[in-house]
Amino acid sequence: MALRISGPGVGLPLPTNLYPTDLYDAPLDFGTAYLGLAPGEVVVLPAGEWIVETGAVSVLQYLDPITGAWRNLNATKGQAQTVNSDGFTRRIANLTGCPVGAVVAGGGTGYAQATASVTASAGGSLWTAVVGGSLTVSTIINPGAGFTVRPLVLIPDPPSVSANGIGGVPATANATLANATVSAVTLVNVGAGYTAATVSALLVPSPFDTNLGSITNGTVLFTLTNSGLITAALCTNNGAPLAGPALSLTLTASGGAGSGATITPVIMQTVVSAGVVAAGAGWGDASHPALITSVGGLPISVSAPLIGNPAVELTGYRPRQFVISGTCNAGGSITAVAIQDPGLFVGTPTDAIAPGGGNVPTTLASVTVVMGSITDTIQIQPK
Repeated sequence: MALRISGPGVGLPLPTNLYPTDLYDAPLDFGTAYLGLAPGEVVVLPAGEWIVETGAVSVLQYLDPITGAWRNLNATKGQAQTVNSDGFTRRIANLTGCPVGAVVAGGGTGYAQATASVTASAGGSLWTAVVGGSLTVSTIINPGAGFTVRPLVLIPDPPSVSANGIGGVPATANATLANATVSAVTLVNVGAGYTAATVSALLVPSPFDTNLGSITNGTVLFTLTNSGLITAALCTNNGAPLAGPALSLTLTASGGAGSGATITPVIMQTVVSAGVVAAGAGWGDASHPALITSVGGLPISVSAPLIGNPAVELTGYRPRQFVISGTCNAGGSITAVAIQDPGLFVGTPTDAIAPGGGNVPTTLASVTVVMGSITDTIQIQPK
């Protein structure tokens, strides 16, 4: 077995270029541990074990084998992580200004999986349209017995919906208990792309259920719904960043006799600049700046009834708040602002101002923030 050589005075290995970077379809390797990523740029981690710092707005992702989309859009800043990569399915991406998902606000009618497509008006992003195949609860065939905590609902994955192996959206559900049996099952993600007329799921106990040894497992039956509707739009290539502070993008579904679908893109964004609109009074002093932070920053569109897949629509995304300091003069007026953390969002946030140093505002102040995309610096260190 090969042993790692380490000890006092022996550091981590230097990055190396093992082969030409233009070798077709080969994983990259680097001659430096520090890389700059412009908006829309991505780096696939070479095979091996790495210490990764994602910078201010870049995110560490993996290629979801079910949906075919890159996932795990974390908003953590500057946290070093250890990653074991196979050279193809882990990457670091600066996706500010780029679409990262979509909310199906209306599924339309008459679409067929074989011909349906979703196209972007700008940026060149690529999408897979999923038609129908959502689940609805039909019958609890066996409610089980002896549960003391909610059991897990294990629903099979949907099959592939395209020739390149991209699948639909897995459905997820929670169970409700009454008298130690399952009384109801509620879907959290209704799924997309299921094809079987009925889908059976198991109700299995939590491994921490104190009654584990004497529990009877249950089963629940689901049936299909949303036939002919667009039920998901999966972003398989984020494309180039969108131009301008409006980050305008239109997604259009087409194919066969299908019509009427409304699909709202979800754009990753951060604070590009900030400025004072109204200086106010009483917000701080020379030693205690005002604190300006954010509220919200989630997609504003809502799924159509019975089309709800927060796992891919990012409606459950946890934004990282921006932090901006407001320099105050002797009267407590905010004279200038400085961005401490630009934050990371999938929707436009609202700013909130808090006074510094226990000061009491006497005149309202307001600031403006411009959302968009910025460059980033990441660190990739061989371990």
